[in-house]
Amino acid sequence: MNLAQQLRQTFIREHPSEAARYVEELPAQSAGEILHTMEPQHIADFLEYCLPGPTAEILKQYPPATSAGILGRLSAHSARAVLRQYDSSTQAALLDQVDPAIGAHLRRSINLPDYTAGSLADPHVLTFPPDITVAKALQRTTQTVGQAIYYLYIIDHQTKLRGVILMKELLGAEPATTVSSIMQQNVKTIPASANALDIVAHPAWAQYDSLPVIDQDHTFIGALRHRTLRKFLLSRSAEYQPAFLSDALLQLWEAYSLSGIGLMTALGDALSTSTPPNSPQKEQDTP
Repeated sequence: MNLAQQLRQTFIREHPSEAARYVEELPAQSAGEILHTMEPQHIADFLEYCLPGPTAEILKQYPPATSAGILGRLSAHSARAVLRQYDSSTQAALLDQVDPAIGAHLRRSINLPDYTAGSLADPHVLTFPPDITVAKALQRTTQTVGQAIYYLYIIDHQTKLRGVILMKELLGAEPATTVSSIMQQNVKTIPASANALDIVAHPAWAQYDSLPVIDQDHTFIGALRHRTLRKFLLSRSAEYQPAFLSDALLQLWEAYSLSGIGLMTALGDALSTSTPPNSPQKEQDTP
């Protein structure tokens, strides 16, 4: 090991949070090269401070056996968050090479029941750690345009949801301030276990077009968009009994009729017909 590698490893061990912010901004290949001389346990300890998306990309740089060895050393909540970044075949390939006891636990806990908020949420949304500056956050936004939506979620290194920022607020903030200083901490969320009726009945749809989904220990699962929910309800309309939902939906239509959002009407149509409404809801401009 040369001097530069020794210095990098020392910095990573002594200042993991700062190192994580730096590594997350590198191309995945470069980040993997920086870490490859470290022991798997040390890599895993460091990756606990990185967000799930960058961690998943870094692990792709290693042979599957090496990636699985690192994955098996992550905490359970970090391992689940990383695995959810992969498709099902990649998940299965990695879990087949993880220690059997750890793999069995992850298999039981990674897959959320069908038709729940957790199973419908998109895990590939742009997230930021709370300690980076607005300038750094904007830089990451330009690098991952496909994952950026109107709401940007702030999660800590334990993948717990800490706040949300509107894109327009990020664009208008002072570059040197941290995202934690401008984030909204009182975030409306949906439990990962919520079923279709619970999701439809959530009052926050009157304000938001996308809601974060969290599990029972507040770990961020992903974002559930209105259009995703509507598409799901349309595809499953024949499986619902309108008589079962009609009373609840009528009450919701009454409650939301003054908001002008039109969301509950669209959802009611989705539950009773397989023909999409003529005017789908547009993205909301206000939180």
